[in-house]
Amino acid sequence: MSLDCLTVGDGPAGLMAAVYLARFRRSVCLIDAEASRAALIPRSHNLPGFTGGLSGPELLPRMSAQLSELEVP
Repeated sequence: MSLDCLTVGDGPAGLMAAVYLARFRRSVCLIDAEASRAALIPRSHNLPGFTGGLSGPELLPRMSAQLSELEVP
């Protein structure tokens, strides 16, 4: 399998990088330990579209679902 990019880390930055790369039709693989520190965030207010903020445990599954739709392994 040939890859354009390998993304390491399952936090918001790594997940977002993989989402954008996949949207730009780049082959990308995400490697993670499934232990993101973002899961410990009680409420993040730095997310456009979520004026009341979003917790880490709410954010990570949403971002992972986006990756699944884009067929990123």
